Amino acid sequence: MDGGWYRAIALDWYDRRGSKGGIGEYPFFPLFPSAGGALMRLGVPSTVALAGLAWVGALAAMAGARLLTARHFGERAARLAPWVIALAPGGLSLILGYSDSLYLAALIWAVVAVDQRRWWVAGVLAALATASRPNGAIAMIAVVAIAIGLHATRRQLAALVLPSIMFLAVWMTYIGWTTGEPLLFWTAKSAWLETTLLEFAAHPFRQPLALFHVACFLVLLVPYLSRARRQPVAWSVVVFLGVMPALALGIVGLARYAILAFPLPLVAAAVLSERPKWVQVVALSGSALALMIFARLLVTQSWVP
Repeated sequence: MDGGWYRAIALDWYDRRGSKGGIGEYPFFPLFPSAGGALMRLGVPSTVALAGLAWVGALAAMAGARLLTARHFGERAARLAPWVIALAPGGLSLILGYSDSLYLAALIWAVVAVDQRRWWVAGVLAALATASRPNGAIAMIAVVAIAIGLHATRRQLAALVLPSIMFLAVWMTYIGWTTGEPLLFWTAKSAWLETTLLEFAAHPFRQPLALFHVACFLVLLVPYLSRARRQPVAWSVVVFLGVMPALALGIVGLARYAILAFPLPLVAAAVLSERPKWVQVVALSGSALALMIFARLLVTQSWVP
């Protein structure tokens, strides 16, 4: 799973020989393993370093989610938002040795910064999200879409995109210099075996893991669609860009992509906040049960988050 790759990068950096024609480290971006590697060099055990970073990122993400939900949906929904994220099966990756929590925290706080018109802060946070995942540039596009809705000027939009563009330029230059292929982080991904949406549609019950991911996605998508017209247009852009990689390339992982597309769990919390208390308890308990089952299957059958 991804945690093993991040640990390998944190310990030994990237394979300078390149990974053409095979699975390698390059689909994983450097921010998370670099931070983990720094902690390891200070004597922190690898598992503690990577999982600890993920937990800190998860707490930051949920704090930002609470603030953003309160601003858009009110305090009742805000109290539920961290629980919706934490107890969702797709939220499991936020506490593993994955970069997901850093990405989500950076993205959510970048959106908060845009709402507050703190353009350079938002740009730097979007760059941190970009440095966390190969599709992390979604964060840059997301904050730009939100800023356009706030009638940001060209100079303000430039502040949002320049940090991410600078990181990507430096990273691609480095990869090109060390491997001869600047886009190796993209081409190396093609060596991974994936279940496409068309393959799933043809045989939906052949792979229980794929079916589980699709079900988790739909549980969050349906509430969002029921209130899509009441959300900022830019949020629909965030959702579309957030889940499109999984829908286009491989649906295993869709449950976690649904969490990383933050408007989905936030709107789910808003919808749930309008229901009776017993409905909230049943919904969150059911989600927690699904999370525990998923965690057990991850350990016993190597299910992929």
